[in-house]
Parts: sequence; structure tokens; C-alpha cells
Amino acid sequence: MAHDMRELEEWLTERGLPASEAVDFADVVERLVITAERGRSDAVRVRALLEAVVQGSAPTARPALPVAERAIWESIGARFDDDAVDRVRVRRLAALAELVARSVPGVPAMAERLGVDRSRISQRLSERSLYAFALGSERWFPEWQLVGDRPLSGLKEVLVAVPAALHPLTVDHWFTRPSVDLEIGDEAVSPVDWLATGGDPAPVVALAADL
Repeated sequence: MAHDMRELEEWLTERGLPASEAVDFADVVERLVITAERGRSDAVRVRALLEAVVQGSAPTARPALPVAERAIWESIGARFDDDAVDRVRVRRLAALAELVARSVPGVPAMAERLGVDRSRISQRLSERSLYAFALGSERWFPEWQLVGDRPLSGLKEVLVAVPAALHPLTVDHWFTRPSVDLEIGDEAVSPVDWLATGGDPAPVVALAADL
């Protein structure tokens, strides 16, 4: 494993990531391999996953700000240099790796988890009663939408209200972070915790509509 992770650090550095952050990201990937515990978890599989992530995260041309406006932003701490962009990119890659580690890999595995045919999973994706995101050649189903071997109560109503074009990290963050608009016993809870404890989906649907 240590040898594989060193190779991975070199692979990331060759693709333009700062060496120190490549090491940090490799650490995240190592945790992914150790904790996923499903399917093949060798370095080849991980590297293929990362290739898909990096290709999908390639930097795009950004319109230049007027000099005066850029100076204003820089005066309050904004940065526009390549190193700052690289750090944002690495953080996004690391967050995606962790999301993958918390997801069921592929339609067959999800069908087995729920005890249904694969066609039923495809149907549920079409009707938006399950959520999955595409990465590489695989669809990944975040674990937070499941309670044991069944989907969260009220999940379909909420997913239908969530804009389909949202980035997977945005969806994951919204579902799993506490919201001040959802409280149980004076404590803010996440949409997932609200639904998992029998809460009415209606207020979660209303919040989703504002995303």
C-alpha cells in the first residue's frame, strides 16, 4: 500500500498538482481504499477513478477581471494565481474521493443492497426516488440516502425538488449538513437526519426548491 501511494503522489504531481497537496490527497485516497471494503481496491482501480476525476476537473478559461476590480478583490484577500486555483482543485478532488468512499458503487451493488432487480434501480433513478452521480464509468449512490436496506422516507419528494444540475458535492453538502431551518428539540439537524427521524418532508422540499 505504501509503495502504491508513493506512485500515486508522483502521478498527481506529474499532472500539475503541488507536491505537498498531492501527498495530502494521496492520504485521502489511501483512506478511501481502506474504508471502501467493496470490490477491487487495488491502486489500478483507484488510479482509474482519479483519472476520471482529474479529467472532469480540468481548469477552464476564466474571463479576466478589469484591473481596478481585481485590485479591490485582492485588497480583501482574494487570490487569482495558479497556486490558489490548484489548492481549490485539490480540495475538490479530495472531497470527491471521500464522497466515493461513502457511496455504493454501481447499479448492481445498489440492486443487491435493496434486494431488487437492476431494472428497478434504473427506474428509481429515472423517477428520482434515488440519487446517484456519475464518475468514470460508474454510478455512485451516496450512503446517506439509505437506512439499512431501504431508502429514506420522503426521499423522492425531496429529490424531485432538488435541481438536477447541481454538482454532487453540493448535493452531498446540502443533505448532510445541519440547517438552521430544520430543528429537533432546539437543535439544527441536516435534511438526512430530519427525514431519518420521521420528519415531514414538506419543509425539506421547500428548502430544496430554493437551491
